[in-house]
Amino acid sequence: MNIDHILDELFAMTFHAGIKPGLGRIEHLCEDLDNPQQRFPIIHLAGTNGKGSTSAMIASILVEAGYKVGLYTSPHIRSFNERVRIGTELISNEDIARLAVPLMESAKAVGGTFFEVTTAMAFQYFTERRVDVAVIETGLGGRLDATNVCMPLASIITSIDFDHMEYLGNTLAAIAGEKAGIIKEGAPAIVGRVDASIRGVFERKANACATSVVFAEDVVGVEVDTIYPDLTMSVAVVKDDIRQYYVADLAGEHQAANIQTVFTALPALRSIYFIDDEHVRAGLQHMRRNIGLRGRCELYLSSPRVVLDVSHNPGGINALVHILQSSGMQAPFNIVFGVMSDKDADGMLSALLPLEARIYACAPHIPRSMPHTEVATRAGACGHIDVVDCATVAEATSRALAAGGTTIICGSFHVADEAVSYLDQHLTT
Repeated sequence: MNIDHILDELFAMTFHAGIKPGLGRIEHLCEDLDNPQQRFPIIHLAGTNGKGSTSAMIASILVEAGYKVGLYTSPHIRSFNERVRIGTELISNEDIARLAVPLMESAKAVGGTFFEVTTAMAFQYFTERRVDVAVIETGLGGRLDATNVCMPLASIITSIDFDHMEYLGNTLAAIAGEKAGIIKEGAPAIVGRVDASIRGVFERKANACATSVVFAEDVVGVEVDTIYPDLTMSVAVVKDDIRQYYVADLAGEHQAANIQTVFTALPALRSIYFIDDEHVRAGLQHMRRNIGLRGRCELYLSSPRVVLDVSHNPGGINALVHILQSSGMQAPFNIVFGVMSDKDADGMLSALLPLEARIYACAPHIPRSMPHTEVATRAGACGHIDVVDCATVAEATSRALAAGGTTIICGSFHVADEAVSYLDQHLTT
């Protein structure tokens, strides 16, 4: 079933309604559906970085434990359907058409947004499919995010950094306060690695909600052991003076931090679901197989070597560079890089400098993209000596591949989308 016209109308809501934090509109949409978010158990996640990976790890562990697990994440790489899945099964075009069309009509009456419609659709879909549990990732912030109409079993916050400051505030404390808004009465809160200066934000919110808060660094240690050339890794997990080793589908110090958050959340999850150590071990090792999450420092192709990463802030790019260096992957590196106009392009380009790579500057075909000429200019100003200005992502990908070595695609989900489309058409068929 072709639903391009429905998705075009749905995506257009981003530009007509924009991003409008607040819960009134999503509450209206959910009430029209008889509040589906109240009819299945939810694990709710927020954070600046890592919430997508952490959500996928938790979902994968629960799949290994035998549960029917819904997963709601954003944004997507190739298709809108990726946002709503049960295990690796994506929501069908037919279900999107059936659920989204009436929700869009309801949303128009109250000025609803793209994300609000999508969130209500996901809630209804998981209710209809009778999931045992759903792992729900916030879109932006937490307190006023559309997903925050749920009452979760546990609230998990991964990391806090500067992003979306026009909506969340200009200080770490302000941003932390918005993320802490997902903490609810009766649901234990788990907080990953955060700056010590903002711990009090989460403690005060938990106290106000009469619930507990646990900081990952206080209860478990996770250290990177080895990062392998296929960009998986082994980690050492230390808890109660016992050291155990696990293999993870995802690599990097930031993923070790996410694994630390997952292990900290396990007692809360085990209070409701049966999860043994073998489920945890298999869930971490087979996350891509169980859930299908892509683009987190992923070796997308081994010959030619192509690395796909959807990081879109300096912290994420720093992590990517460290992983590539730690894995022993050799130069030359050719980087296909595009970015949205509202992102810290200079910070990301500066973070890429240690790779001494050739930058193929480009722009995805969406209005928010920074023009490719500006990306190229900024790359040169940041210190990159070898910069190639490309009009499109496809052109940049083609030229990077032709240069040999390792092609790295990064800067935006939208860059990943168009690059993978090119790769699938020209290299993987």
